[in-house]
Amino acid sequence: MKKNLFLVIFLSAFFVKCEKVETYSEIPEIKYTGFEVISGDGEYIMVNGILSFSFIDGDGDIGFGENADTSTTQQYDIFIIEYFLQNDTFRYYDTINYWMPYFEEGIYRESIKGDIDILLPRTILSPDTVRYEFYILDRANHLSNKEITPDIIYSELVEQ
Repeated sequence: MKKNLFLVIFLSAFFVKCEKVETYSEIPEIKYTGFEVISGDGEYIMVNGILSFSFIDGDGDIGFGENADTSTTQQYDIFIIEYFLQNDTFRYYDTINYWMPYFEEGIYRESIKGDIDILLPRTILSPDTVRYEFYILDRANHLSNKEITPDIIYSELVEQ
């Protein structure tokens, strides 16, 4: 009986101690999580859009080393393409590039995930109805999936 009790306790402790490690693809994956509008400075920036998305990268190679030192040329790794509505068709307007901070690979875990908020300033000359297509790039030059926002009408969001 003592032998069986010991075996049950040992096996229970073994299964409790084994944490399942989640694995993800080495190709980054992003997911659109939302968009909001906040007021600008009132002088040049009328409003600011905030594009929010989450990311997961299985091998954690997000952000370029150059991005840790702002005195050097930085490597863009967030790409946002803006389209504006003209005559019931969305047309290319601009490409906006950003960089993520450098994350050291494998310090805590192999994979890395997080949330990103991008500030998109709007002037009086900016189009009112837009949509954004965006994606990220890791150090191995893997492009993530592309996400597209729903149609955004800034004038309606400011009124809310």
